[in-house]
Amino acid sequence: MHGFIVNRYSVSGPLISVATVGSLTWLVSLIYFQEKGLLAAVGLGILIALVLMDRFRDKGADQQKTGWFRLYFSLFPGLLFLVYIYIESAFGYFDWGAMLMHVDAGILTPGVVVEYLMHTGSTILVIAVVLFGLAALKARGTLTRGLDVALMAFFLAANPMLTRPIVAAMHSNPLHDFLATRFVDITPLTKPEAGTASVAAAPKNLVHIFVESAERTYLNKAEFGDVMDPLLEFDKRGLSATNMVQLAYTNNSMAGMVAANCGTPLLMTYFTTRQYLEENSQFLPGLTCLGDVLRARGYRQNFISGWPLGFTGQGAFYASHGYSSLFGGAEVVAAVGGPGSSFGADDAQVLDMSFDVLRRAQQDGRPFSLTIAVSGGHATDGYLTDKCIGKTGLSPQAPNILHAVKCTNMLIADFIHKAEAEGLMADAVLVLQSDHLSAPSTVTDRLNKYERRNFFSLSGAGIPAKAYAGLSGTIDIFPTILDALDVPLANDQAAFGVSLLGDRPTLTEVFGQAQFDEAIYAEDVLVRSFWKLKPSRTDVASEVELD
Repeated sequence: MHGFIVNRYSVSGPLISVATVGSLTWLVSLIYFQEKGLLAAVGLGILIALVLMDRFRDKGADQQKTGWFRLYFSLFPGLLFLVYIYIESAFGYFDWGAMLMHVDAGILTPGVVVEYLMHTGSTILVIAVVLFGLAALKARGTLTRGLDVALMAFFLAANPMLTRPIVAAMHSNPLHDFLATRFVDITPLTKPEAGTASVAAAPKNLVHIFVESAERTYLNKAEFGDVMDPLLEFDKRGLSATNMVQLAYTNNSMAGMVAANCGTPLLMTYFTTRQYLEENSQFLPGLTCLGDVLRARGYRQNFISGWPLGFTGQGAFYASHGYSSLFGGAEVVAAVGGPGSSFGADDAQVLDMSFDVLRRAQQDGRPFSLTIAVSGGHATDGYLTDKCIGKTGLSPQAPNILHAVKCTNMLIADFIHKAEAEGLMADAVLVLQSDHLSAPSTVTDRLNKYERRNFFSLSGAGIPAKAYAGLSGTIDIFPTILDALDVPLANDQAAFGVSLLGDRPTLTEVFGQAQFDEAIYAEDVLVRSFWKLKPSRTDVASEVELD
């Protein structure tokens, strides 16, 4: 028995060290993938040190151990650090405000949560290996009190979810008012006199399609095949932004919609945001957005999505900004029939519903805006609509997300061609855009080999066919749409966005993405006014139809 105990510890010690250090190194490399070589070298050095410590320490102490695991000081800090790594690797970023807002506003349906857990199961398993491995090393005595305290300090200091708010509270950023001095408020455009004085000809209609995660990077045929080909026809018809980056706080679906509709990143303070969402059902009530301007001009506005209207506050956002008809996944499925999807309605159902709404809007005779959100390219592996199974033309071995992206693009092209054939797109401006760059998915490593850019195309009567190659962001979509609809803008700017139809460089190009992002992170002047309720908005929610 004595020999067995000694042998058990001598064999298991190095194995536990290898599993623990190797797993921790792999997890850290998920978010610091550019330093994988350095991380591997550091991990190897730590592993050698642990093995040597384990070999030369007092073996007699091992024989008195009766368990394999012991609690350790760095357990809770380590858990927090690994939670940060999990969120960063699964969603591509970590931000307290965005995370808490998503949770409060309705983050995910149970089906989607289960799917995410299934797709990230290997990461969760490796996290468990690290936590239990450290407990085993503590029980063996390899993780001494001194090493445990040092590891606890490392986990705390290396965790941005803890250090970022602390640093922000301790040091005032000189860029905290940078955005406030460059913000152009277009509230005067919502005055009744502005809506009538500026419209000399019949107003143009608007069809605006948010294509989930369909970033311009997918245009690389050598890497991704022809997944974007169905949209190229429309991209070549009018304005095409070829260098549209992802600015800070525009990296999720709701933030992308706010950027394109309001010309600003989604700035928020958690408690203020929660107050207006819960008490007033208002989303950014102090901000003047596209829907507010079009409402003042008599537009009837419709929003259609396959997700529930409560998802990340989308319903509250559009209801707060002039939209009179809202259709979420449940409403779409009820209207067109079919089984739906794990989160609501699939893209084929959404576009079928959208076509019916478009036809009715044309018959109504009033100017209209139709905003559609499709979801096929959503991480982590896409949602392939049943209608497209076996019809994408891609190899069966291609990742499901590529089939899903192409499927959605095919459905969008069919929708537009059908609408054009019936004359429903006459006098309409068509906007196609990715809501944001793809979150971590089964093709992220392939996307990261290239300079990643968002997709944005705007076409219609009077829109010149040109490529805008200057640096831009999704915030510039807002004034570009207003410009295309012949809404007059002072110096081509609205909020932080600059029209890409004009000759003026964008703020992103003038200041560079790095400085602009830093200013967005530091902003603490405008954010509260954006969420402050305007008297004119107090009764908006009661006017909305949940069709």
